Amino acid sequence: MRILYFSDNSSDHNHRFLEKFISQGLEVVFLDATQDSMTAAKPLPGGVRSVRFKESVPRDADPSHYESIVSELKSLLRNLRPDLVHAGPVQTCGYAAALSGSHPLLIMPWGSDLLAYADRNPEWKRATEIALRAADGFFPDCDTVRAAGRQYANFPDERIVQFPWGIRRGSFSPRGSAVSRESLGFGTDSFTFISTRSWEPVYDIHVLLRAFNLAWEKNNLLRLVLLGDGSEAGQVRSFITEHDLGSVVAMPGVIPHAEMPRWFRAANAYVSCARSDGTSISLLQAMATGLPVVVTDIASNREWVTEEKNGWLATVGSYEAFADQLLRAANLEPADREAISQRNQNIVAERADWDRNFPGLLRLYETLVSNTVEMKV
Repeated sequence: MRILYFSDNSSDHNHRFLEKFISQGLEVVFLDATQDSMTAAKPLPGGVRSVRFKESVPRDADPSHYESIVSELKSLLRNLRPDLVHAGPVQTCGYAAALSGSHPLLIMPWGSDLLAYADRNPEWKRATEIALRAADGFFPDCDTVRAAGRQYANFPDERIVQFPWGIRRGSFSPRGSAVSRESLGFGTDSFTFISTRSWEPVYDIHVLLRAFNLAWEKNNLLRLVLLGDGSEAGQVRSFITEHDLGSVVAMPGVIPHAEMPRWFRAANAYVSCARSDGTSISLLQAMATGLPVVVTDIASNREWVTEEKNGWLATVGSYEAFADQLLRAANLEPADREAISQRNQNIVAERADWDRNFPGLLRLYETLVSNTVEMKV
């Protein structure tokens, strides 16, 4: 089976899908509409063929920009003759694939494309509707995204596969080497939070910083490891300087995926202030490492986090609420922390095992391809 995997980025998430397809014996062609800088920095998995447009699409382009590549996409499809097109996010690659008329078409949302941007204006709403109504199959990662998609197209259950973009069993765990807190300038008696989200508006990094600063003023043993980078880097660094947090907030930059387990093991708890999320992979990675979690009180997070059972939920955009929850996490008794650690590891093992869940996607592929062949006969 030949798959055209069409996306607007070359992130680790996409690489994991591509690697898995190759391991399952599929023929995979990868089309990255943006040809972002990560393509050059990280070669594609062996066996994956890459194609591109004559001119790449700018990152964060509106749906109208994708309309301009439909003619070239149709030409690529005629030459490649894929058995199935797997496309997402919805209003970018999913929209262009829908306009191309290719079938079977599987649409894979990325979370915020449906939860935050689907109706941001008439143009985006129209693109959402066209993409989802043209799709033959739908691949959400959680109940929240599934429900959002069904507001635009009534997919029957047999045309949906749902599972989180999980993690391989054992790839993240409490056991193994860790980045030492001493190397970060933190004392051994500190309580360290870790954030792994990009420094972009949707992740409310400014809320996290204000929350941490407020909590730290009440408990000076708190520390924060702020991984990543992004468009708000200037504001992040200015806040840390203005509030004299340089000695208690570490900013090691963007960390290679292979090194992430060591960074999670350096922490006592995980925090994310994201305004919008599907099933967050970084949340699952933290839980698999056995960390208590402090995350935004949104529907997708409530599918994984039960207040005080395995973490804490805080109101979107409220740094006061997050500060309170950070302090609660830091004040856990050792026995309660161990119970949460075991609970989170078990949740991920039971529900987010990448290798165990992935065959469901392949079964949907086969169903969609078979149905399309029958319709042509």
